Amino acid sequence: MRIFVTGIGAVTCVGEGVAALDAALQRGLSGIAEFGPDYPTLPATAVAGMVRSVRHDALPRADAFLSVAISEALAMAGLEEAPELPVFLGSAHGHLDLWQHEYRSGKSYSGGLWRMAQNLIGQHAGKVDLTVVSTACTASSVAFGLAFNCLQNKLLRGQGGMALVCGADALTSFLHAGFASLRSLAKDHCRPFDRNRSGLVLGEGAAAILLETEAHAAQRAARPLAEVAGYGFGADGVHLTAPDPIGAGASTAMRRACNAAQLTTPPGFINAHGTGTRLNDRMECLAIKRVLGSAVSNCPLTSTKPITGHMCGAAGAIELVNTILNLQSGLVPPILGFNAPDKEFTDFDFVRDQARRGDFRTALSINSGFGGTNTAVVLRQVPQ
Repeated sequence: MRIFVTGIGAVTCVGEGVAALDAALQRGLSGIAEFGPDYPTLPATAVAGMVRSVRHDALPRADAFLSVAISEALAMAGLEEAPELPVFLGSAHGHLDLWQHEYRSGKSYSGGLWRMAQNLIGQHAGKVDLTVVSTACTASSVAFGLAFNCLQNKLLRGQGGMALVCGADALTSFLHAGFASLRSLAKDHCRPFDRNRSGLVLGEGAAAILLETEAHAAQRAARPLAEVAGYGFGADGVHLTAPDPIGAGASTAMRRACNAAQLTTPPGFINAHGTGTRLNDRMECLAIKRVLGSAVSNCPLTSTKPITGHMCGAAGAIELVNTILNLQSGLVPPILGFNAPDKEFTDFDFVRDQARRGDFRTALSINSGFGGTNTAVVLRQVPQ
């Protein structure tokens, strides 16, 4: 009844491919930079995690990110051709850059997330069952949960197989302005959980994750990268954009994931949503403490958003890829820009200054989104 990850792919502001991402995580290097007027998709001097390896005038950019990430994940899994399989795509904004371009050109844009999905099928598979998810910043982690449940149901029917999870979003001036209007953008750097944090920094890119049942992977002699031990979802919905102050939905998601994984001890480390906004960081710490209690002081906690930027609908998928890479390397990346914890969080074991080395057997990756959606995934190391 086990389900493995057998392939991963990534496109982020630190470069194309999983190798570039892994190097940035291990060395604590950020791809976030200040972009001037040569990037017309952003306002002048915006600080963001832009993908510079893809031409910024090629629209829609999210499709290009997806194509690279999916190709890498399938190749890593040893699949020369795209098989017929269920695909779960998560995106918050879809072809927002194309819509913005056509709107300014006086054209009528016809499309949306279904158009992104249509392009995805055309590039990588001829016949798939496609599910598109748009739940703000949990879109691709909700997609991951649906894929996981799909394979669990197949196992209950005595079947096996694979499922592909994707997440992608492209950054635009329209999107940037939206977060600016909420006063949630950082004044300089993203500093999750730091007492001087001032907000989030937006990013863009894509991630792809291939899930496979144990027997199906063994039949293909595919190498498991990690085991998906448990998944949880929790909703609170107290506000359209602000998180629940007490983190009820987030703690529910974490408990469900940890119970499904049958954890008897805290996870080896936590990859937090960690946006760097005052409301989210406080909510998340309260939720984690409600679940782990005093064990928070011995459970390393990090956030990788200062490295990749907040990738919106792709955040969940890319942070699962990050967590898998951390389990494999035995290194948990530091929270960049973290100098001193908020006085409310002094009992947490934040990873700071440099990567933390350890024999981590399990990890918990958590995400939250507008509207009160919360997800949690427990991943387990697979001995090689």
